[in-house]
Amino acid sequence: DAGAELIRASADGMPAASDTSTLVAERRIPEASSVPAGATVFWARRHGFQWPWDPLFALHCAATVMLAGGFTLALALHVHADGSRAWAMVLGGEVLLLAVALALDAAVILRNVEAREAQAQARNGAYEFRRGVAVIDVVSSECGVCCMRAKIGTRHCKLCNKCVAGYDHHCRWLNTCIAAANYRLFMAFVICALLYTLLALVCCLRAAACAASDLLRFRHALWSAIGAEVLPTGPLAAITVTGFLLVLATFILADTAVLLGLALLLAFHVRL
Repeated sequence: DAGAELIRASADGMPAASDTSTLVAERRIPEASSVPAGATVFWARRHGFQWPWDPLFALHCAATVMLAGGFTLALALHVHADGSRAWAMVLGGEVLLLAVALALDAAVILRNVEAREAQAQARNGAYEFRRGVAVIDVVSSECGVCCMRAKIGTRHCKLCNKCVAGYDHHCRWLNTCIAAANYRLFMAFVICALLYTLLALVCCLRAAACAASDLLRFRHALWSAIGAEVLPTGPLAAITVTGFLLVLATFILADTAVLLGLALLLAFHVRL
């Protein structure tokens, strides 16, 4: 019976050219932004950096680069204007927190959360996904895709198309599942990112306050920080300072939003 046979697939889980359209259609993964178009049950996400990216994960990467660079630049300028050793130490601490947060972020995304039992089993190419029907049978605990008996706490993630041991949730912001294998790393990342954004917000607010209280000194510090030997005057100076203050205000608003989101996420998991 052709319907019971395992279909042939390439290494990335895409259907082979010789498969009939009907046979392939029955064995495709449900469509999602983070699932390749036309992917079959043989496809599985190995880590969060694997293509395609969820739009929220792409936003997470872009925001990380923008906020991290912007906050560090704002604080560096503030240290240059203030000239105190205390704020230089704050800058060093912020850079260290940023490095740790980025390392934890990458560790969470790259950690393999697939159940060991599933890694040793061949996949059932004849399985057909159905909306509202769990992949793991509630009676036998058998996974219809991974061909393994799932342990307590193991769930089959349809977005990653694999059985995940100690499943907690699928995080679209990290494009991977949060489970027993990376849960502690995830919590450490959230705490570290929360501390970094809190420190960055305090520094940006103080920089804005200093600029508002002594605009002339702030303008001199700004042009000195970018290596200008001659300080401009007139419209060019006003436009530059105004533009930087607007960018700083944008960073403050974005940092506040990120800080609130991280605080709510941390509170939610602590209550669990």
